[in-house]
Amino acid sequence: MRLKNKTCIITGSGRGIGQAYAEGFGKEGANVVVSDIIEMSDTVKKVEETGASVIAVECDVTNSEQCKELAERAMDEFGSIDVLVNNAAIFGDLTAKPLDKWSEGKWDQVMKVNVKGVWLASLAVLPYMKEQGDGDIINISSSTIFSGVPLLLPYVASKGAIFSMTRSMARELSGTGIRVNAITPGYTMTEAGEEMFETEDQFEKFRKKVTQDLRVVQRDEQPEDLVGTAVFLASDESNFISGQTINVDGGEAHH
Repeated sequence: MRLKNKTCIITGSGRGIGQAYAEGFGKEGANVVVSDIIEMSDTVKKVEETGASVIAVECDVTNSEQCKELAERAMDEFGSIDVLVNNAAIFGDLTAKPLDKWSEGKWDQVMKVNVKGVWLASLAVLPYMKEQGDGDIINISSSTIFSGVPLLLPYVASKGAIFSMTRSMARELSGTGIRVNAITPGYTMTEAGEEMFETEDQFEKFRKKVTQDLRVVQRDEQPEDLVGTAVFLASDESNFISGQTINVDGGEAHH
């Protein structure tokens, strides 16, 4: 088991990709800390079925005190924090629109969750990782940053920030034993992703274009397709890798 005895916090893991990370980490022997602002019982059940130890902690990543409480709960339960996966983000409730049609309120909301949330969650675990002299922070960006996807400007901008933050954090944490890397998923088949489209026809047209016209691997991307990369970055196999972004989108974007 590649993550045996490692304590892994996964934000935004109540459903979708975050849930897949939690289950996948459980299968590799991790102590899993599930975190979200939505119901997490289904994720907890899936992790328990792997035989792994798991706790669920409600946490709004835009709230620094809740992030600190999340880290404290992980330490109290398992005695270490070895991995943080910054997965929490706003995506599914965004409707595609021209750049001049976005409200300031929505822009600020996306940036607060997708960018500030990564910063606050990372700040919460850093004291423990520094004391241990070891740790992995895995930020979740998006392959939209490479292709410049139109009509989703706040989201693409926020994920571009994560790309840059990953490099800056890795440099700043040099010498601490903490590694910082990022994953850029492509469009992944999740409930949140489908919520972006107003009609089933719109969704199917988009899906066909992505899978048949844009991807080298011509099929839907499933949450499970991202788990292997996340496990690798969380494991000791990647302990000489930091500041890197790994694109996992079926070859849609090349960089």
